Amino acid sequence: MEYKKLNNGIEMPMIGLGVYNISERKTQRVVEDAISVGYRSIDTAAMYYNERGVGDGVRACGLPRGEVFVTTKICEPCHTREQTLRTVEHSMRELRLDYVDLMLLHWPVGNPVVMWQTLEELYQEGWFRAIGVSNFYPNTFPQIVNDANVVPVVNQCEAHVLYQQRKMLEYLKPYDVALEAWSPLAEGKHGIFKNTTLSIIGEHYGKTAAQVALKFLIQNGIIIIPKTTHKERMKENIDLFDFTLSDDDLSQIRLLDTGRNVTGWPSDALMYDV
Repeated sequence: MEYKKLNNGIEMPMIGLGVYNISERKTQRVVEDAISVGYRSIDTAAMYYNERGVGDGVRACGLPRGEVFVTTKICEPCHTREQTLRTVEHSMRELRLDYVDLMLLHWPVGNPVVMWQTLEELYQEGWFRAIGVSNFYPNTFPQIVNDANVVPVVNQCEAHVLYQQRKMLEYLKPYDVALEAWSPLAEGKHGIFKNTTLSIIGEHYGKTAAQVALKFLIQNGIIIIPKTTHKERMKENIDLFDFTLSDDDLSQIRLLDTGRNVTGWPSDALMYDV
């Protein structure tokens, strides 16, 4: 596993397992499977309604708590410190872990400034090892950083070879904020698993188109959290560290960038409305 050092000094695995849309009933098993094949990072959220399964899986996996990096997100549109605190407390009760490695604001709703200030306070008290944001773009990101005492360590956004987020990478550089990709395989849309460019490059390394697509993100410094419930696919998605894409490979893959998201969130028209 490779790790990325975040701006507060802690290290985060470059690959984690996303558990969006996995039922509570299945989540513990999925998390235990992922950890058993080498994953050391699990990403959930309050709105996924499976935080309890994540916590159960982390406790049952047999590894010391400090060896598994757990991310969750609060999504309620809170307007006060008290509302934000209640939302965080709910997630902590569901996870039943002593701390969360990374707590994110899921998107810019409610009063993001107040919500962020509350996360800063709880971070300083040791509830989280790091705090960050998700789905914040240049039209909303300044709300967080302009008066922040703690700069977000990551911004988690949709990113994949069809939507490479090069503008976002450049935007985040001055803040030393890492980009983390949700839906790093574009939800399997637009024939990404059979894409000719990715498949031809993959043949050279004995890898699948999906592995090439994920490796491209990692080589661009982007943390990834591919989602799957299948153990064999988990193994495939994490088997990325025995090859390196050449400069020519990277150039070819950059041509696949459409500059448009495939999931509909957030609206492209608002992303860089600054």
